[in-house]
Amino acid sequence: MCAQMDVLKKIRKAGKMNGFAIDLAEAQAKDFVTLKNRVETIENDVTSIKQTLVEHGTKLDLIIQRLNSPVEEERKDGIFWSQLKAMGKTTTGKIIILLIIGCIALAGQRILELIGLIQ
Repeated sequence: MCAQMDVLKKIRKAGKMNGFAIDLAEAQAKDFVTLKNRVETIENDVTSIKQTLVEHGTKLDLIIQRLNSPVEEERKDGIFWSQLKAMGKTTTGKIIILLIIGCIALAGQRILELIGLIQ
């Protein structure tokens, strides 16, 4: 667009066109330059937004794959057993675990009595 401005300056010096036509052409050239700068800015913004979306999209895919993987289930099971193991190291935890095992045994015995397998 700078080339067009140079040509318009030459035409003005030569005096081959009236001043209004040259003023109009210069205004149009300036508007085009301004519009071109705005479009370039918008294109740069859109490109950066696309890159950000692609980065976040891949991160989300990785997170979803991690949550749906069997490794996650194993991790959850591991947490349960590690907490149970940690609870078994305390005196209160040992008592609670023994009470739960006793209740299960008594319930099983009662069920067997009701079925008639033992008397």
